[in-house]
Amino acid sequence: MDTLFEHLRTVGEEKVRAIWQQAEAEVRDYQQEKEAALAEERKRCQLLGQQALAEFGRGLMVEAEEKAWLRQSEAETRLAERLYDLAQKELHWLREQCGHRLLSACAKELPQVEWKQLRVNESDVELARALFPQAEVAGDKNISGGLVAESVDGRVSVVNTLEKRLERAWPRILPGFFRTLQEEKKNAAS
Repeated sequence: MDTLFEHLRTVGEEKVRAIWQQAEAEVRDYQQEKEAALAEERKRCQLLGQQALAEFGRGLMVEAEEKAWLRQSEAETRLAERLYDLAQKELHWLREQCGHRLLSACAKELPQVEWKQLRVNESDVELARALFPQAEVAGDKNISGGLVAESVDGRVSVVNTLEKRLERAWPRILPGFFRTLQEEKKNAAS
């Protein structure tokens, strides 16, 4: 009986050992599966993190570029205003350099109508009266050069002053200033 009992015990222990080994093997397999899945999840999370970081970086770059563009635009606007103010201040000098030729040239550009009123620079009143003897001529300190004319019937009004010419030409002149400025900036950098 002891032998049978020992034999059953030995067989039982072998079955327990086999079950235990099988359980350990299943646990190892399960751990390997989970470690592989965890490694894949880490890779996926790392990739998502890199993508999110890249997207965040692109967003920061776009924001920085927009701010830089806005600041440059504001600076260019202030510069344009300053240049325009400086150009306006030079209109009196320009009229002095042109003398009576400026008012005569502006008068020739007027349409052939009867003029009732003219406003000119205070220094050009006598010349305007000579050019337009039938019109009322008034001096205007706000006109650097040229004239403002109104027809007898009031249907035609012409503003042919240096101020108005500068105002009209400014959108064509300003880009040239900025191109020159950019060229000088490039030359200074090299």
